[in-house]
Amino acid sequence: MTDLVNKLRGGYYTPGEVARFICDWAITAEDATVLEPSCGDGSFVVAAVNRLKELGVHDASSLVTGVELYEEEARKAAEKGGRIVCGDFFSQCRDGIGAKRYDAIIGNPPFIRYQDFEEEYRSVAFDLMRDYGFAPNRLTNIWLPFLVVCCHLLSDRGRLGMVIPAELFQVKYAAEARRFLMQQFDNVNVVTFSELLFEGAQQEVVLLLLERNATNSGAGVRIIEEVNAKSLAQLGRKEIESIKPKRKLPESMKWQAYYLDSKVLDLLAELNGHEGVKPSSELFDVNVGVVSGQNSFFVIDLETATRNHIEEACTPIISRSFQLSGLALTNEDFERQLEMQRKVLLFLPDGELTKDEASYIKLGEAEGFNGNFKCRIRTPWYRVPTSWKPDAFFYRQVGAYPRIVINEKQAHTTDTLHKLRFTDGIDGRSVAVAFNNSLTFLMSELTGRSYGGGVLTFEPSEARSLPIPFNDGISFDFERADELVRSGKTDELISYVDAVILREHLGMTSQEIALVRDGWLMLRNRRLARKKR
Repeated sequence: MTDLVNKLRGGYYTPGEVARFICDWAITAEDATVLEPSCGDGSFVVAAVNRLKELGVHDASSLVTGVELYEEEARKAAEKGGRIVCGDFFSQCRDGIGAKRYDAIIGNPPFIRYQDFEEEYRSVAFDLMRDYGFAPNRLTNIWLPFLVVCCHLLSDRGRLGMVIPAELFQVKYAAEARRFLMQQFDNVNVVTFSELLFEGAQQEVVLLLLERNATNSGAGVRIIEEVNAKSLAQLGRKEIESIKPKRKLPESMKWQAYYLDSKVLDLLAELNGHEGVKPSSELFDVNVGVVSGQNSFFVIDLETATRNHIEEACTPIISRSFQLSGLALTNEDFERQLEMQRKVLLFLPDGELTKDEASYIKLGEAEGFNGNFKCRIRTPWYRVPTSWKPDAFFYRQVGAYPRIVINEKQAHTTDTLHKLRFTDGIDGRSVAVAFNNSLTFLMSELTGRSYGGGVLTFEPSEARSLPIPFNDGISFDFERADELVRSGKTDELISYVDAVILREHLGMTSQEIALVRDGWLMLRNRRLARKKR
């Protein structure tokens, strides 16, 4: 099978150690019926047959059913045992397989985006999801209907073990699934890995182990952290069951919170709804920055503006977070960016064009920029739409620290950052300092989304939902806070802010503040460690 076909079918073959581990956990009885809904060339089928044989089953293959869309792969799987059905899993569920219930469902469902999911199969899969009360959309990846449908095919004593993208923990389109899993299963066990499981794929995955009607180990959620596939050999059912489960989270909270110590979760529950903690939407609004359609043409440095004699048609704009060095963008900061030839000027001609402005526009047309989607749908193509200038900038993509930066220069921003507007009557400088506290930073890790590369990303809606301890009576030394950021001492700033708003304002103890700080650092460092993978 070619690499392209393999990519389109979402197939990454599961390491043998992982297939064996999942089958050993999921198959617990000699009469267990087993389903593998996307069996590929049969790695899980082999592991399932071998597991049943270990339990004393003579005709193990008769208990294992595998489904595979691609004929070549189905042929390979059939040579390894089990009853292999060649066809679309969702159509098979609708037409026959769905009438049965299975004691163990195992596998590694394909990871295919909506647009690459063939319509004839996608429509059946989404219809099944809707039958189960779900509302799939254009963000839905194919692994999600596999998981949902398989959960409904489990018997009353059933266990499900699957390789699932770690995005289950955080993406919005999986929120329904997280809620569903909490409602349907007594035990939810998740095995995570500090190393990537699949060579050549940047997709971080987890092992999702679901148990229905558990009687021996207590209900709840367990997070088990392993290094790689080989380290699973030491992890058995007894070791999993010996881990005390954590209480189930509120539906609004993403599953990254399960990495936290139970004491931190208890503290977060106490602080939830506290009158001294404001949702950020009460303090400011957040929206996307300027979308130019071609930043290389519209967002330029001073040398480009001078050479083309278009300085008068340019206005200040921030295009990258590294152009911000403190808690405020001052006039002096902006002048320094100009001197460094940073791209901080937005070509924004207004009214009748000068000869030089018209010549610059012709340069853009010669490059075909006027044919870009965002350019061709506006008239004239070279007038970039702008709205309100931000009171402050909100980091859209975060490395070590989230940040709000006051916009003293009154510059625009591109959509690489978000623009922020404070609510009437709110002291923006105080909010920008108060934002730098351990509780808000911890909740930032749980609210934003992180994929490959260790970067934490915020959509405007996520930035609007952060909790910030704040009231009008809190005051800070803004100049001191700004200087701490400029000198690379953000950790010292956090300690200062924690003392003011967590200890004095909320009345938290030093031990409670340390718990929250350690929780934030653990989540952040776990995220940043992905940069090294």
